[in-house]
Amino acid sequence: MFTDIVSDLITQIRNASATGKEVINVRSSKVVVSIAQQLKTLGFIQGFEQSGYMLTITLAEDTPVSHIKRLSKPGIRRYVRSAEIPTPHSGLGTVLLSTPKGVMTGNQAKKQKVGGELICEVW
Repeated sequence: MFTDIVSDLITQIRNASATGKEVINVRSSKVVVSIAQQLKTLGFIQGFEQSGYMLTITLAEDTPVSHIKRLSKPGIRRYVRSAEIPTPHSGLGTVLLSTPKGVMTGNQAKKQKVGGELICEVW
């Protein structure tokens, strides 16, 4: 059975944040680790630890995730140019993109003038 690892990560973060759970375990991949690093930089994740094929993520208590949504799905991929990168929630939220230079936030991609595939929006 095929499941999308990134969608699993986003769903587990959303559910854990809604229920107040602090630690989650997800399957690991290079993209999932890159997304976790960006979420840690943004302050939504306190830390993460990789052991084998599993990634243990500790969510931040001071900045909980109130909204996280997958934008590009395996059936419908969404690609944008650097000028078309959205600013969700009137600039209070951010989007994560998978670019040729790696996973980065929308603001970083705009500064480097690089587009890519939209992964998710979060605030």
